[in-house]
Formats: sequence, structure tokens, C-alpha cells
Amino acid sequence: MTPGAEPLLAYSLTTDPDPPRIGASATLRLVVRGGARPAYCRRITLSVPTGTGAAALTNNPAAIRDAPVQGGNHQDQGGGWTIARSTPSGRAEFTATPRAARGWLPGVTPLTLELGDIAVNAAIGGATLTVTEESSADGTTWATRSTSLPVPKFAAGFVFRGFAPDRIHVDNGESVRLTWEGSTASYVMRWGHLGVDDVSNVKEWVSPPLHDTTTFRLAAFVPGSGAEKVLTTTVTVFRPHLFVGDLRARRNVRLIGADQRLNPVPGGAALRLRAPTDGTLVGHVKAKVGAAPATVRVAADEYVQVFTSDNRDASRVPAETPFHVPIRRGATVAISATGTAADDFGLTWLPKGTGLLTPVD
Repeated sequence: MTPGAEPLLAYSLTTDPDPPRIGASATLRLVVRGGARPAYCRRITLSVPTGTGAAALTNNPAAIRDAPVQGGNHQDQGGGWTIARSTPSGRAEFTATPRAARGWLPGVTPLTLELGDIAVNAAIGGATLTVTEESSADGTTWATRSTSLPVPKFAAGFVFRGFAPDRIHVDNGESVRLTWEGSTASYVMRWGHLGVDDVSNVKEWVSPPLHDTTTFRLAAFVPGSGAEKVLTTTVTVFRPHLFVGDLRARRNVRLIGADQRLNPVPGGAALRLRAPTDGTLVGHVKAKVGAAPATVRVAADEYVQVFTSDNRDASRVPAETPFHVPIRRGATVAISATGTAADDFGLTWLPKGTGLLTPVD
């Protein structure tokens, strides 16, 4: 077996609560998918640092509850996966292995590993979890590959949520007002390539004029502790500026064409459309406060994404879920929505050439 570099699989980690609070219980969920392409895997080990310090997550590894692995039940994917635990010095390790000799993991059917009842220790800081996979691109040449996943720990009662702009689509040259809810901490706003601003003493911020689609990154942190939580949001600019160092055109040059507003009907038949050029679907979904969640589903040939807005908790600031989905020329796109007329849906086609999405019979 040879050592590997970057993992072949893709990992995403969520926590409940988000972020974890010291002295309280927390749950971790690790979702594992195929990366740039499907890969074979013989084991996945999640290592949790233990102890009383700022870099450890818990000093009570025996209390951690591991749930059955979700997914991977098809024989090709391993015929079901099991979890085994060990507690070497300074960490607790949870190793998932397939019942078959190996599992084949694509991007659309993930595995989920869940660790519950984690007694977060009393030190504010940043713990780093390690994921190690034994994987192969072709099922023949195997390697061990690792990646790190940060888990910040904040004070009891810490809140950081609701980061959103007042608009997710603006005209070229317009600004947006961003707001959020957060407990006492240091906050830094970053945007574009070089934009940075200390926003520790405010809970709303007006951006400079925007000339291209911009992602805003708001970080909350406790200086010197290693505890940092980041929220992001993106604002789309219609007809943005184009900045290039060198551009040569041998034949045709295609620019962003006129936008097309779409109107998926909640509970109605899916919109089935054909893309005459490359482009991007941008939109948002916002469920009515106190009502059932609302969703938008976008399927482009074999690629499917579902976006959900859940505002059932009326005690929280209602959240809007923005999204953007790249679409290739010639793709058939199916768009459907669930919810009611009281929910807020928005969807716009931005072509990277000329041509509107056309209905498919």
C-alpha cells in the first residue's frame, strides 16, 4: 500500500448545535461522497481529539454514542457499513468498514456517520478532527489519505446565525445591506479578492458598490483561542463587469445574454426545459414562518440538487436559502417546487450566450 495525497472522497461535517458550546452535549454528522469522480474505499476512520485542553473536543470519550452508518447498503457500495471504536491515547477513533471487501462511492449516494452525546469539554478553542480513508481510484492501487476538519468550541449560549443580504440579485453598481445575529465576539467581513473590514461592533453592514457576483465571508472568532465560525452568502450582479488580462477570439465570442425569470409552481408539474447555451440558474426559496419547509429541486440530466428553507421555528429570524446551479449547453433541466403560495420563490436563468431556456415536450 502506498501513501496518498488528497483524499479521493469528499467530506462535509455538520454539528448540532452549530457551533458546539463548551460544557454541553453535541452531535457530529460526517457525510461522505465520491469526490471529482467515484472511488473505491475499504475503510474510513474519524479521529476525535480527547482531553481537557482547547484543542480537544471532549474529555469523556466513553460517553460518545455512534449511530449505525446511513447509506452504502447496495452490494456495489459495500453491502452495508459497520462502525468499530478504539481509544488510543489522546483521541477516540471510529472506523467504518463495508461488509463486502470494498465499497464503491459515487457523488449522489452518500454515507453518513453520526456521533452523538459528545460531552464538549470546558475549554473554548478549536478542535481538529482527522478523517483517514483507505481508497483507490481503480480498485487495484490502494493508498491511505487524510484530511482535517475543524470544529470550533464557543462559550455557553453563543449564537451566530442569520447572515443574509437584503437582496440576492442586484444591478451592476448597487450595494446590499447584510445583517446577522451574533453573541459577543470579534467579527471580520471579507469579500471579493481583497475586501476586509472589522465589523465587531455592528450587526449590519452596507457593502461597497458591486460590479460582479460577490461572495461575502463573515467570521466570528475569539482572539487567541482558535475558535472560529464562518458563515457565507453570495450576491449575484446582473450584467457584471468583465476583468481579463488577455483575451483572444479566433471565432465567436459569447457574452452573458438577457436574463429569463422562471416561475416554478409549488406542487405543480415540473418545468422541463432545454439549455441552448451554457449558463447559471440563480434563485432563492424562503418558507413562510411557522409553516412546513419549502423546497426547490433542480435536475440537470444526471445531476440533482435540492434546496430547502425551513422556518418552522418562529423564535428565530426567518432564513432565506439562496442558490446557483451551473447548466451546460444542451442539458435538459427539470425544475419543481414544494410548498404553498405563501412561500417565496425566485428563479432566474443567466445564459452565457444567447438563447432562453425552451420547453421540452
